[in-house]
Amino acid sequence: MINIIHVNIHCNDHRKITAVEVKLKSFKEEGKPALSGHPLVATVSAAFYNTTLLTDVGKQLITELNPKRTDIVNLTVRLKETDLAFEDVSKFVEYLQKSLDNTHLF
Repeated sequence: MINIIHVNIHCNDHRKITAVEVKLKSFKEEGKPALSGHPLVATVSAAFYNTTLLTDVGKQLITELNPKRTDIVNLTVRLKETDLAFEDVSKFVEYLQKSLDNTHLF
């Protein structure tokens, strides 16, 4: 099971959203170990690409495995100049979690 544990929204001086950071953590499920390392990154990437944030308004995607805790992935989406609203980010986060719940690569 992978859960979103933190979301950080970056804005510029004009209150336009410039980036969205999401921190995701893998937890043990009954009878299964927590995902870590590359299987975790692959699963998060597969779930992310079920969303349309990058193709709609994204400029760059950065997926980084936490070097100290291999059960945490940091996902950062840098955005183009756009009028993306906080409500849109909320919908993205909700859809990403649903996508994570339905993605089982390993």
